[in-house]
Amino acid sequence: MFDSSVIVPLYELSGSQLAAAITDNQADLMRASCRMLELACAWADLHTREPGEYCPLIERAKFYGGAGTPAISEFCVAEFGVLHGTGAMTAQMLIADALDLRHRLPRLWAQVRAGQVLAWQARKVAEMTRALSWDACVEIDAQLSGALGQLPWGRFRRILAAAVLDADPALAAERQEQARRLRDVWATDSEDGLKTIIARAASGDVVWFMATINRLAEILVGDGDGDGDTDPVELRRSKAIGILAHPARALQLLSAHRGDPTTAADEPEDQPESDQASLDTDPPTPAETRAGRPRVVLHYHLSDAAVRSGHGMVRPEHGEPITLDELRAWLADTGCTITVRPVVDPADVAAVDAYEIPAWMRDAVRLRNLADVFPYGSCTTATMDLDHTIPWRSVDEGGPPGQTRPGNLGPLTRAHHRAVTHGRWRRRQPDPGQYLFRSPTGTVYLVTNQGTQRLGSTKFAQAVWHAAEPNQTEEEAA
Repeated sequence: MFDSSVIVPLYELSGSQLAAAITDNQADLMRASCRMLELACAWADLHTREPGEYCPLIERAKFYGGAGTPAISEFCVAEFGVLHGTGAMTAQMLIADALDLRHRLPRLWAQVRAGQVLAWQARKVAEMTRALSWDACVEIDAQLSGALGQLPWGRFRRILAAAVLDADPALAAERQEQARRLRDVWATDSEDGLKTIIARAASGDVVWFMATINRLAEILVGDGDGDGDTDPVELRRSKAIGILAHPARALQLLSAHRGDPTTAADEPEDQPESDQASLDTDPPTPAETRAGRPRVVLHYHLSDAAVRSGHGMVRPEHGEPITLDELRAWLADTGCTITVRPVVDPADVAAVDAYEIPAWMRDAVRLRNLADVFPYGSCTTATMDLDHTIPWRSVDEGGPPGQTRPGNLGPLTRAHHRAVTHGRWRRRQPDPGQYLFRSPTGTVYLVTNQGTQRLGSTKFAQAVWHAAEPNQTEEEAA
């Protein structure tokens, strides 16, 4: 074993010493990650609640784990998340996995406590067995837990999946039906101005989709300028997706080339024999092509310096930054009609007296704070709640005018909104778009559109918190 108490530069270690140091470091990582699961259980124990103990409209006792795990306070996951520097959903999954391991997988839990397994693998076992009954889960634990760490993860996962299916065939059939109902298409952020599309669809639909993609890629070879598109087939398939995004243009190309001979060189083996019968129609006119384009509203943020110089970075509301040149090329390549809207300055938005938030004010707040303003919040959807920092009061109850304004609003997910409203979280907004949160255990966090800063629970942090307390004049101005 390598003696870590003696600090020696790594470049001075021999091969055997470096190997020992790597082994020891891996063992430390395993123990630390397993310790995290024990801490999650201890946090859950501190906040265990009996079902029905609290009024459902205030704070509920919720079951996050599988059958046989205890109910805990719904708001405790929010603080556990910020202590880890993550969101509430990540914390919820961690607590659920830890409780499942302790209550439903006792043999595997013993290995976790001994630091003998990788925590992420143990958590995956808990996740895959969560829908099973307690008895079925314990039986699988007795059969397979000893093999975790001895078999490569890929092999172990296949064995575990088969055991889960065998333990409850009815549940397996139900989950397959649920999977069929969860078909969807979504895009993930990528790099260098590209995105990745992921689709869950019926196998027949995927076959036809790929057949159309390959046919369009084939048409591009002879449909470009000069000798046609000479890019590799992989790039032409990617371009075909852009063509399919404009259905009228895709139909125009497919119709115009419906009599062309096809080649099978670039087509998958499961492509249908012919996709021509359904395309035997007159090509759309240019006007019909334009009319068939979908309407899309995009929000791109760029500086005045980028506009003046013609070069710079552009930040979309969703996704990775791109260059101004990339944005210009994208708008030109798609041939879209562009409508430029005025810039909304949140500082110039007038306050209103009503509790309801006008759409134009919602847009202004969203431009200022794109993400959930709860500590380490990551949600960026436009459907988040806009919550009043200083609670709104009816004018009939003595509420001041102008309570609904950007400086008294902030986007929150529904879970975080409930934690602030009914939990023991406290929040202040000393300046528009800057938020201070204090957790139930007294830790102070500063949240801006640049991220979260943990100020801690020191005297300085508490002084910052108290300095941000709204005075009577500010409450009246709210």
